[in-house]
Amino acid sequence: MRKIIYLGCLSSSKYKETCENGIKIIKFLDNEYEILDGVPCCGALSYHISSDEELKKHVEFVNNWFKSNDVSKIVTICAGCYNYLTRYYKQYLGSDFNVEVKHLLQFMATPENLKKLNLKYSGKKLIVNYHDACHLRNAIPPIIEEPRTIINSIDNIEIFEMENTKINSICCGAGGGVYAIFKENSDYNAKSIFNQMRKGKALLTACPFCYTALQRIRKENNIRKPVIKFEDFLIKIMNQEDPLI
Repeated sequence: MRKIIYLGCLSSSKYKETCENGIKIIKFLDNEYEILDGVPCCGALSYHISSDEELKKHVEFVNNWFKSNDVSKIVTICAGCYNYLTRYYKQYLGSDFNVEVKHLLQFMATPENLKKLNLKYSGKKLIVNYHDACHLRNAIPPIIEEPRTIINSIDNIEIFEMENTKINSICCGAGGGVYAIFKENSDYNAKSIFNQMRKGKALLTACPFCYTALQRIRKENNIRKPVIKFEDFLIKIMNQEDPLI
């Protein structure tokens, strides 16, 4: 039975450094996890545009790939992949889908893995914001407390909760074709998230789609506070580097 790291199409094509950092964290915690060649797309975006028949064919294809490669466990760094694999694969395949799927946040937040990570920050007290991505807060099971558990385990770092947070967080406006068709609405959402940061020195996200949307708005509006992927933030802390640079 194999354990694999599932990077997702967006991260593996656009965010190589984030992928490398995610891999480092996962393998540090459990070196049995592998990166396999030819891993198929989970099909998340197809869910919005394909027929049920075509979608089911793809889900079956991916599941057969898992079976042929003896995959029993997955840790993914992509919020969309996590949501899709846990929600829709069970919907279409039922008990025929036997792969245990975890997001990196779940994987890190267990007591044994937090103890092994032993994250320490020696700088001055640092307050950050965390954005709850739709793909994570609406997933089954949802991922809400795990990132807070991880951050709160680090001395001198704490999360400042925004007005809209956890299950009531604001959608970044990236998904479901919103940016492509309703750009003004998408921009308004992303700007609203930055407007709620207040005390936070940086905005953390565990979703590559949110990261893409928020980085675009940050650059277009000359917003100084950085947007940082969760795994990139943690790797810098593990390496005793400034996590905001």
